Amino acid sequence: MSNRIIEGYNLYQKGSVNVKHYEDDHIIFEVKKNDTESYIVSMIYGYWNCDCADYAYRNQKQPGSFYCKHLQAAQFKLLDILKNKERD
Repeated sequence: MSNRIIEGYNLYQKGSVNVKHYEDDHIIFEVKKNDTESYIVSMIYGYWNCDCADYAYRNQKQPGSFYCKHLQAAQFKLLDILKNKERD
C-alpha cells in the first residue's frame, strides 16, 4: 500500500492530475498515465472510484478497502483544493 501512496504522490507532483468537475460532494479527476492515456477518478458523497484495472480487480475482493495510485494522486490534488479554499 505504501508504494501506491508514493507513486500517487509522484503523479501529483508531476502535474498529472486535472480536475474535470468540482462540487463539494462530487469531484471528477483525470489522472494522466502518459501523453495519450488517462484514468478517471471520482468522488461522490465520500465514495471514491477509479477506472483502472488495478482498482477494479482489488476492489472486487474487498469493496471500499483499496486505493490505487491514481486515487491517491487525486486525493493529494483534493488536499490542495481544500487548502486553497481555506485561504480565500
